[in-house]
Amino acid sequence: MPEPANLNTIEVAFTRGYFPRAAVFAPNGLQSTILAGSGVLLRPGGKLEVANGLNQVSSTNVGARIFAADTQRASIAGGLVGDLLPYASVVRYQNTVLFYLSQDTSAQVYLNETSVSGLTTSSTAGRLRVAVPDGVGGYNVFDAGFDKPVLTSADVTVLTAGAGTFGQRTLTGQVGVAVAPWRSKTNAIGPPSEIVYNNISPTGSTLIRIDPPNAVSGQDGWIFCGTRSADQGGGIRVVRYVYLTPRGTFTATNGSPSLTLGVGTFWTRDLRRGDQVTIDGGAYEIGDFVAETSCTLTSNFTGTTGAGKTMTLNTMAANWYDTELGALISRSVQRPRRAAGLAKYADRLFLWGIPDTVTASPTDVTGNALGAMLDDNPEHLGDLFIGTASGSNLVNVLASDGPLYLMTTTGLELLNFTNDPQKPYNLRIIAEPGFAAATNGVLYVDYFYFYNNRPGRTRAEENIDVEFARDVLKEMENWNPARVVLAVDPKNSAVLFIHDDGEATTVIPWMAQENVWGAPLNFSARIIDAQVVNGTLYVTYLSGGNYRVNEWEGGAGIGGSPYAVCQYIDGRQLNRNRLKSFVANGKIDSLDVFAVLPDTPIPDVTNAGQAAANFPLSDTAEQSEAEQFTNIEARGFAFRFNFSNGGDFQSFVARGTPRTERR
Repeated sequence: MPEPANLNTIEVAFTRGYFPRAAVFAPNGLQSTILAGSGVLLRPGGKLEVANGLNQVSSTNVGARIFAADTQRASIAGGLVGDLLPYASVVRYQNTVLFYLSQDTSAQVYLNETSVSGLTTSSTAGRLRVAVPDGVGGYNVFDAGFDKPVLTSADVTVLTAGAGTFGQRTLTGQVGVAVAPWRSKTNAIGPPSEIVYNNISPTGSTLIRIDPPNAVSGQDGWIFCGTRSADQGGGIRVVRYVYLTPRGTFTATNGSPSLTLGVGTFWTRDLRRGDQVTIDGGAYEIGDFVAETSCTLTSNFTGTTGAGKTMTLNTMAANWYDTELGALISRSVQRPRRAAGLAKYADRLFLWGIPDTVTASPTDVTGNALGAMLDDNPEHLGDLFIGTASGSNLVNVLASDGPLYLMTTTGLELLNFTNDPQKPYNLRIIAEPGFAAATNGVLYVDYFYFYNNRPGRTRAEENIDVEFARDVLKEMENWNPARVVLAVDPKNSAVLFIHDDGEATTVIPWMAQENVWGAPLNFSARIIDAQVVNGTLYVTYLSGGNYRVNEWEGGAGIGGSPYAVCQYIDGRQLNRNRLKSFVANGKIDSLDVFAVLPDTPIPDVTNAGQAAANFPLSDTAEQSEAEQFTNIEARGFAFRFNFSNGGDFQSFVARGTPRTERR
């Protein structure tokens, strides 16, 4: 039977991505896929180009982890722990304050690979820290939150006197007071002390003085809390905010009770009649007020006359009408517990990996619960803690516009919040098995992509999709889950599945915009963490014992002899099973032709030495390649395109009959 006249030309394209598990002679529908390749990317739009290499952005040897702090890259010093990435998190809150924690203690924190003085992790593993800008390029750093202070009846004094002495206010019956520690820079209000009640029977005005406990590191104030008159229901409200050092400076004159010429002072707000203060080592009591910038002591100033003085408040005083009381103070506030990480969701911070305090060991690095930081008190937790549905420990928590994805050691769980106070959230297990590392999942567009011994993805309320990865399952089947990192490549609209084998790294990209897989990218050292910062992907690259931050595709070329190979094509598509000529276009360095012969093993296209022929090409981007002639007979052909840095593939046509024979 004569061969059909149309079997003279084969056009090769790579529009359908990477498909390494195709049959030896793939059906026509798969001819446009890549059988093997390395170092090339299908860019958005479908053009095949050589990938660019990494670009080291700093010579600083930073830590293993990398995070986004808005527009800055944040790294925490410390290496792998048992060959695993340490648990850690960094979040910039309201564009100003840094919240962070780490499994590594007293470790330096870097911003854009620059160490910031004093910016270190807590001396307690997993303890949340808060860093407040100091206005001169640095930070004031504290362990987040406050413990409950102790206030006793001996610390509270009630004074009563004639009408008008303390400002006309009269308190009667059982009146309670308490104190709560306060950090003004973040409005962190710690748990209040127990309430101290006094039975007041005044003959005129009433004044209550409190000698507060010693302040702790990072605390710059107290909240004086009080109850309504004769109210023993347990509710306490803000009476006044008290700065340990009232704001501003002033002039004090020896022999005079007047404090004048206040600069930046707010004395009608920061002081009360009856407060006891220290100025230049001397003890005084606040008397009357004239304005924000001047007030009077109850005795003459005995120190040296001068300007620029400050005062320290030792005893705080107050009296009030019930209608003057401020907001209720929550008595269920808790200092943040030890945790494994932080997640930002709906402008709220969540601590996750909080150990069960009943069964957890002090050395446990993660636990099975998460808790929301209080919206108006971001350094503290409320009394709502959510444990995983499985009871398994958390590995990571990722926040989307919809649910929270809880990655646990035994599965994937979905957490949705409701507006129902009777059932404030829904939690269910949607996939098993579990995860080995925090880097095993990533959110991109509508999907949560993950690796839990095999690649998968899901969207809220949808089933798990593993079919999208069927083409590359064999490539990933022997990956160690603890060494798998998923990352988003915004430039190429891709999700990168990254695996390091302890020495080198393989990256297989899912080209989300094209809905196809890309050929592997290979690196000679270990990519161990990744993060998108300000729209650019960065990775932590471990080479020679150094943890260096590199920009993804920030270099000139990937190196490592990039190439792409088409599927084996049935030779019967060419007249008499013969390749007579071809035309290749693109910046291509050379072409290898692989031939399948009867009764011989199928050539391995990853080994250029098994090619039947090699053809040097011009490797010039602007130049169209001339037609090249040959005469190779085979049952099947595969074409390997070898590129130098900056190379690309545009088109390739193989012909079975020379042009002269078709005239």
